[in-house]
Amino acid sequence: MTAWQPHVAFPNGLGHTWPLVARDFPIAVCWAHKSANTTMLKWFLFHTQLLDRATAEYPDRFHLFWYAHSSAQPDYAEQCFHALAGPVRKLTVKVIRDPALRAVSAFLHFVLDPQVGFRDTWDDFLAWKRTTGRETAATATFVEFLRFVLDARDAGKPVDVHAQQQWNPAQDPYVRLHIPLEDLSASLRRLEQLCGLQESPVDALSQSPHHYPAANDRSWPPDASSLPLDKERLHALGTPSGDGLLDDVTLPLIQEAFATDYAVYSSFYRPKAQQATTAPNDQTSGHRFRQAA
Repeated sequence: MTAWQPHVAFPNGLGHTWPLVARDFPIAVCWAHKSANTTMLKWFLFHTQLLDRATAEYPDRFHLFWYAHSSAQPDYAEQCFHALAGPVRKLTVKVIRDPALRAVSAFLHFVLDPQVGFRDTWDDFLAWKRTTGRETAATATFVEFLRFVLDARDAGKPVDVHAQQQWNPAQDPYVRLHIPLEDLSASLRRLEQLCGLQESPVDALSQSPHHYPAANDRSWPPDASSLPLDKERLHALGTPSGDGLLDDVTLPLIQEAFATDYAVYSSFYRPKAQQATTAPNDQTSGHRFRQAA
């Protein structure tokens, strides 16, 4: 019998987001940035008895804790390969999110974090503004952000992981349960019951400084998607609602930028421009906590 070889199953590796795997935990968690990734990491740490340690050692920096913890295991790559596609696979889950609302969240994160996580992307963005003849101020509109993402992708330049598609061709084909973010709490409860796990404090685990709840006590102008923003102006205006930046200009750009996500997650999400014309009993609606074929 030929030995199982991970490089055959994954010739290009696992991509930039490796699954969350622990030897004695029955579930492997695949993930994408801006799709409840911090919540799912904390949920995973809770169930693997590592959350208290992570909170003490890396408060509000749980991904750094997991990177250090997993990097200290020389065979972690092998564990991941076996969990997804080995002879005895783990139950593999992944949270997905409406691509339009995820794009809004990525943009807000981009504007609010220009000097740390997005520094290189901001440098590239400002250079793109100069070369395309735009105003060179260190501000960004949602329309500019989406056009920058599309131009960078078309030119074959790296795009920040927060603005990349959620679909991971190396991992998603092995995911058995895709969980929509909108049903996260109920789905995690069902998953815990299915696997005989302790009930986790999902609401508490979902608290994160990277979440941007809408400032309902403030009003945004009707042309919000074309409003130049920087960190200070966004703080002054307050966070817009998820739909506040979605309009006739940005929705087609989002559909183009995240066409793969709309295609492969079509059982869960359709472009918002199509939703109003889709009957409530359409077969693409109502699918939640779906098990992959």
